[in-house]
Amino acid sequence: MDKKVTIFTKIVCMIMGLLVPVVLLFALSNLTAVHVIEEGMKKNNLNKLQFLHEQMEAKIDQLSMNSIAMSNDASIRELEFRQLSGSNYDRQKLLRMILDNLTLQSSISGWLSDITVYSRLTNEIVSTDNTSVEIHDDRWLKEVAKGWRYMDAPGTKGGKNFVWYSVSPITAYEDPDSAKLIVRTTFDVSYLQNMLDQYKADGQGDPFLYHPEYGILANRTLNRSGAEDLIRSLRGQSLDNARTHFEAEMNGRKSLASYIRMDNLGWYLVDSVPMENILKPVTRTRNLFYGSTILLLLLSVAASYMLYRNVQVPIKALVRHVQRIKRGDYGSRVKTQGGTEFRFLIDRFNEMTEQIQDLLEKVVAEQLRSREAVLKQLQSQINPHFLYNCLFYIKNMSRMGDEESVVAMALNLGEYFRYTTRLGKQSATLSEELSVIVNYLEIQNLRMQRIRYEIDMPEAMNGLIIPRLILQPLVENAILHGIEPKNGKCTVRIWGEVGPGAGEYRVFVEDDGVGMETEQLARLQKSVNRSESEDDGGYGFGLWNVNQRVKLTFKEGSGLLFSPGATGGVRVAIIMITGEGT
Repeated sequence: MDKKVTIFTKIVCMIMGLLVPVVLLFALSNLTAVHVIEEGMKKNNLNKLQFLHEQMEAKIDQLSMNSIAMSNDASIRELEFRQLSGSNYDRQKLLRMILDNLTLQSSISGWLSDITVYSRLTNEIVSTDNTSVEIHDDRWLKEVAKGWRYMDAPGTKGGKNFVWYSVSPITAYEDPDSAKLIVRTTFDVSYLQNMLDQYKADGQGDPFLYHPEYGILANRTLNRSGAEDLIRSLRGQSLDNARTHFEAEMNGRKSLASYIRMDNLGWYLVDSVPMENILKPVTRTRNLFYGSTILLLLLSVAASYMLYRNVQVPIKALVRHVQRIKRGDYGSRVKTQGGTEFRFLIDRFNEMTEQIQDLLEKVVAEQLRSREAVLKQLQSQINPHFLYNCLFYIKNMSRMGDEESVVAMALNLGEYFRYTTRLGKQSATLSEELSVIVNYLEIQNLRMQRIRYEIDMPEAMNGLIIPRLILQPLVENAILHGIEPKNGKCTVRIWGEVGPGAGEYRVFVEDDGVGMETEQLARLQKSVNRSESEDDGGYGFGLWNVNQRVKLTFKEGSGLLFSPGATGGVRVAIIMITGEGT
């Protein structure tokens, strides 16, 4: 059986030993592939975003350079001179030339921008904006600052635009009041949106521009819900890096987000790509592999189960029934199932156990008959001993003329022998045995006139079946060897307890007589536990007789146990183990 179990264990371990390394190796390679793809995604997405970033900044830088160039344009300088010394015709001609130059500069980058030139010396404004531009010197000076700003452009309608101011001289940025010439360049955000739309149309993601203060400038088909999730993630970023990438949760899906800071605008160019779209082939391959592995494992389990059912189950059934036979259950039979190779073996096993059961039943019947004969012989050895003592007592009382004691003795003795002479029945209930003990104690008290007795037995023990006349020798020894040698009145106590083990009962007989030394009790215990062929050590046959009857009647662990009494005498415990609950 052990060899079979080991073989099946090895089969299972071998299957697991083959599958586990393969699964682990694939999992490692899959993680490596995912990591490489993610790194490639990060680098590729950032490079594409960088290209868009460079295009935008090139356009915006060109607008900035045009504005700076206009602030130093020679024709504008000449306008200032004409205002002081030239004719009005020449001045108007020069204004037309400046306006043509502004129109050319506003369209040269591909983005139509509005360029407005304000000369503080001549208090004139030249602008490509068709709307009239009012001269508010304080307002112009107040708005002068370096860099592009996202604001409401003065003189325009319809929302915010990006505005750039160039001044002459250049030091006027620090002191706007010293500016002689101010050039304002404005472009519409729609040009940025056009580039974002084109980037998205090329399948590059879903880009937008983000500013912590102003919010977003998005492509026209932006996924708003996903962008809101991404903005929440951006707000959790420090934004200290000029360019970086991070993972974000968008619409419940894991996405790879990247951003690059636009130095000229101060905004962040942001894009995101759902990772599951890129990783879909890898995920499909992984799921296919794991599904195949699970299928292979299930097939292996099914094959192992078939081996288990057709080989190991019959073997385990045989071993289980062998164990039952070992415990004494010779009626155990193995049920045959199907037409397996084990059926012949199981049939022969059942025939063998049936023959063993027949033989053992014959042996047990013979042992029971032998035990009954031994019990009758032991009981016959007790009855004459007690009868001799009682007859001598009656004889003595008759000589003394104590007729009342003779009558009482005769009545109690008659009740006692009415019980003990039923030789056909070798057992009785504990309550019946106690009734006989009361007769016996009354007889002894008539003889000695100084014996008291107490009987306290649990109700649950009164119906306990025990061998007849096993209490009487114990009470007799308590009187003869404990109470008689002691002067004064003495007490015999009899009580019972339900033991700690299942089906264990204890009956105690205790006297408060002269008692015995510890060494004497040890020799007495040894004497009653001796075999029939050993010497009795000088102690009586009665206690050994009772001990043997208890051991023959009850299970292992039963017998007599001697110990010092609580009041100075001897306590004898009859331990009876039936093996059944109360």
